[in-house]
Amino acid sequence: MPHHTDQPRYRAAIIGLSWIGADPPQPASDPLLGTASPGTHASAMATIPEIEVVAGCDIFPAAREQFIQRWGPVWPGVRVYEDFAELLKKEPVDIVSIVTPDHLHASVLFAALEAGAKGIFCDKPLSIDLDEADRMVAAAKALGVPLSINYGRRWYPEYVEARRLIHDGAIGNLVQVLIESGGPRAMLWRIHTHAIDLINFFAESEPTWAWSDLEPGMEDYGTAYRGDGGRDASKEPGVNAYIAFENGVRGYLSGWKRTPQDMVVHLIGSEARIELDVEGWRLIRSPVNSDRAPTAGLGNPSTVPVVPHYNVSGMSAAIRELIHAMETGQPTSSTGEMARRTVAITEAILKSAAQGNVRVPVRRPPAV
Repeated sequence: MPHHTDQPRYRAAIIGLSWIGADPPQPASDPLLGTASPGTHASAMATIPEIEVVAGCDIFPAAREQFIQRWGPVWPGVRVYEDFAELLKKEPVDIVSIVTPDHLHASVLFAALEAGAKGIFCDKPLSIDLDEADRMVAAAKALGVPLSINYGRRWYPEYVEARRLIHDGAIGNLVQVLIESGGPRAMLWRIHTHAIDLINFFAESEPTWAWSDLEPGMEDYGTAYRGDGGRDASKEPGVNAYIAFENGVRGYLSGWKRTPQDMVVHLIGSEARIELDVEGWRLIRSPVNSDRAPTAGLGNPSTVPVVPHYNVSGMSAAIRELIHAMETGQPTSSTGEMARRTVAITEAILKSAAQGNVRVPVRRPPAV
């Protein structure tokens, strides 16, 4: 990993030094190609010369020691703390990465805002409680501090290209977003939150109501978070859920633990569809022969690979975008308001199941 010699403009801290916070990038296929794309907060920041990570925080001594060993050569003088409040008191920082367990994001965010952070990159979900999420969004907005919530696929080139094709009319009007996301770690706040956010990413509208069915054995889960930060999959339900949006788009998530571990996406339009599975993204057109009656069948389908063009992706793109938001006031691709939609849908999913698998409204954002 290179030593940074450029003069950085932004001081950063990483709160939570788990693997997604602090692991180095994986090797590339050949050293000639550098490394694999950065998949952690620290490795992404290491690609951005404008950033100097000055401090990290974790409650576990081993995590702090490992962070110094791995990243001390990249950021000489980087310090580690056990208590994030002490870090924020002693270290003036511009950017704060929040990588604590799912249910502990809010306290760090509020402390970072109070300490004068200018931009916050928070791991998903924003919160496990909708009222708390609303307070987080309002606090950042009041201070003019941009938020970026780490729903990583919003910066994956294939997903961005698929949405560009939709905007360009490649499939007509988007009608449905179907996502299959099962497997042993199909968990509402851990894995499913990515799928729900993806439905929001493509629907681009306020959700209005939801219906859900929790996996067998979880029918009496209730409406409150009972997880442990994503470690024990048995503490969070897998779900099947149906979501309606103001613009008429409908989303469906299929995600029980006893289904295959996979991420399959179907973007169904009025004229064509885009699909993602293990073989990649493709645009599929099945034209109707206009010279014959509709009952006579469809024309021969055609398939075109979806191939994006890029040189920055994933978390590196997300943090670069956060810096741009700090400098220009432009919103990020994953604002607090956008992440709030996922929290609101999650709440509605649990309420639907608790009330006997009925359709329930998704709570609207507070009036400004």
